[in-house]
Amino acid sequence: MSDLPITDRRRVPRSAITDTEISVLSFPVPVRLIDISLAGVLLEASTAFDSGTQGTVRFNFGGVPFSADVKVERIESLHGRLDRFRIGASFVALNLDHQRVIERFSDQ
Repeated sequence: MSDLPITDRRRVPRSAITDTEISVLSFPVPVRLIDISLAGVLLEASTAFDSGTQGTVRFNFGGVPFSADVKVERIESLHGRLDRFRIGASFVALNLDHQRVIERFSDQ
């Protein structure tokens, strides 16, 4: 991770994301959504997953539920801690509704 300051280019304040989790083999794991784009998500969790693991990420954005299949592309321990992980996952497929929710989130 870079020590450079993060610049937020959004024109309006961020909206709260609630009830975020990733389910792997029907086992939901609470996660923190760090970032999202049309390509995938960056999550923080207390559980590590193997690269290549597939699951479903779910969250509620402004009252709109979102659910999409993802594939874990990379994982790293957070600042050398063995109990926190950053998980980069790509979307397996996105329909138009998914894309609209993500674009709306990105504009916030």
